[in-house]
Amino acid sequence: MPTSEGSAPAREPAGSLALKKGLELYAQKDYEAAAKLFKKAINSCSCQIHGEMLLDSNEDILTGIENNQLKEVLSTLTPRSRRCDKQVHIHALDSLIATYEILFKLDKCLNLAVGMVNLAPREPKVYLRLGKILRLKSKQNLAYHMYRQGIELVERKNPNHSLLPKLRAQRDKVAPLVGFDPVTKFPIELVRMTFEFLDFKTLCRCLRVSKDWNNILTKSTVLRDLWHVQTYKLTHRSHPGIRRMLPTFKAYNKYGKNALRELSIDGLSHFLQWCKFSQVIEISQQLKVLKLREPRGSFELESLPPKLRLPQLTNLSLGYGVRPQPQFLEQLISACGSSLEELSVFELPYCARLASGQAPWYPGWVKLEKLKVVRLAYPNYESRADLGPNLRGIMELAPNVEEVWIDNLTYSPKMLMTKWPKLQYIFVGNHARLFTVVGEDNMEGSFNENMRELHFEGRSVQSRFSTCYPPMVTSNPQAPWLLTIHVGSSVLPQLRRLERLSILLHTPLTTSEFETVVRPGIESGTLRELDIRPFPVNILFGSLFKVVIPDWLRSESITYLSITGLTVANLCQYRECDEGLLTLVDRFPNLRSIDISNEQFSDALLAKFIQRGVKTIYHRAKQSKADLQEWASTHYNAQIISRPPPHLPSMHPDRQRFFNDHLQFSNTELP
Repeated sequence: MPTSEGSAPAREPAGSLALKKGLELYAQKDYEAAAKLFKKAINSCSCQIHGEMLLDSNEDILTGIENNQLKEVLSTLTPRSRRCDKQVHIHALDSLIATYEILFKLDKCLNLAVGMVNLAPREPKVYLRLGKILRLKSKQNLAYHMYRQGIELVERKNPNHSLLPKLRAQRDKVAPLVGFDPVTKFPIELVRMTFEFLDFKTLCRCLRVSKDWNNILTKSTVLRDLWHVQTYKLTHRSHPGIRRMLPTFKAYNKYGKNALRELSIDGLSHFLQWCKFSQVIEISQQLKVLKLREPRGSFELESLPPKLRLPQLTNLSLGYGVRPQPQFLEQLISACGSSLEELSVFELPYCARLASGQAPWYPGWVKLEKLKVVRLAYPNYESRADLGPNLRGIMELAPNVEEVWIDNLTYSPKMLMTKWPKLQYIFVGNHARLFTVVGEDNMEGSFNENMRELHFEGRSVQSRFSTCYPPMVTSNPQAPWLLTIHVGSSVLPQLRRLERLSILLHTPLTTSEFETVVRPGIESGTLRELDIRPFPVNILFGSLFKVVIPDWLRSESITYLSITGLTVANLCQYRECDEGLLTLVDRFPNLRSIDISNEQFSDALLAKFIQRGVKTIYHRAKQSKADLQEWASTHYNAQIISRPPPHLPSMHPDRQRFFNDHLQFSNTELP
């Protein structure tokens, strides 16, 4: 029987023969047979290291490559792993990997290629094969680090190896494809701060960037609260597939451990096409903010779970196009009555109780002790030949309101301040109807002297601040909702702590009215935003077109001002107009924003505004101001914006239906 010393040399020719026949079959595309011969050649090597033995340390080697510690990892593997630098063994293993590559068995290829690194760490052919497999698996970054470290290991033993130039060329080829991924390298706290700046739609798209990003965004406890705020803006062109809406919503909630805090849906009909509103609410029991809109038109909400509870909801907004049924609205508000702080309903429902002035609420509703902000609007297309809904019912239920926003409802200024003594912010839309009971005291002293914001729309200032007799329903068939009101004496409020004031009228204020309303806030130094439309231009010019701006109209606190009404008054054609406007702007040294609406001011005049410190000018003129925009941005870091200022209450996006149907002002512009 031959000894092991004598038998070893006999195995080498057998391995070489198997390798040669395997290469012939590979060339003939008989890959299965070739793979068997390559395995036979590997097993014939005297080192006795089989293919399965190469897989033991793969995970350690890949981690070492990723962390730029391949040499250190290989040195620790030496005691428990043997090496082999015989060319027949290496060539057979390389050919076997190439065969599996043709058969699309990339996972097997990767395992064997990583094992080759441990088998022969100084052989460049090892790194060429592993690099190709890594690139096929779209691991460009890992391939680059492998090439770089492989070159260092090969150069130490054989700096003049014939395959080193090819290895360097592959490194340089993959280098442009390598990018540093901060999400996987930076501290998780810094990653969280970065993702906080993204909107919800962009955050969802980040899930598809890579597996690393997906794992970090969905499994990290530090990033979990990013999924607590979800905003959906869906149209017929942009939505995530209506059949997948509910599973997608559940998945996003799962990423946040079912602790959704804020939900905003713009496009409610698309969102609920394949899931019910009751399902959404049941999943979101910890909601604090719920905002719903339907931009395509009316969408009726009718059903809710019978024992619904939303004990943490503080902000409820049913915006444009969302029409809740009376029972639905009562059930939803009752579910969050103990915590609700802000309520917005822009399409109040009509019901039989409307004639008694109690709709849509009545004394049986839950008390809203914590409610501080109320925004209510009644759709004009529902107006009937009656008084319409008023605020009396909600006043009884929510005694601590500080901000009210009303449109197309009947109100009494005296009652507002009597029932809501903490009221500091008021907006009354164009179609809100003033009503004061006979015998009620006049309005003098009825406004809270601590009022912070006052916003009114109407045909005249008297229509908002006058003492009136009870209205009678007109028989006008073209306007069945119009009320006949007998106007009495006008008592305008003098509010010395106002911070924001906007009055949008059909007819300009008189000089005395303007002074009565505006001067107290100007002189106290609290008024920051002044928006009177149209601006009473008679205070700018005298009878001979001389500048006669009153001395009191100056302030260092004003930062926003609207200037409208000059074009309608045919004043823009006079040279004195520019002089008067520049004098007016000079009265407010800290003025930073101006809205000129569609006034026909010259670019030269607007440039002078910017030179005086104005950083933003809003306009709706038809003429292009591209040259002025470029000049302002380049030299003064200022903006010329062709849209209305977004911060004004009258510009609220949920008033869109009212703008289209009824708010047609002759000499001023509403959005």
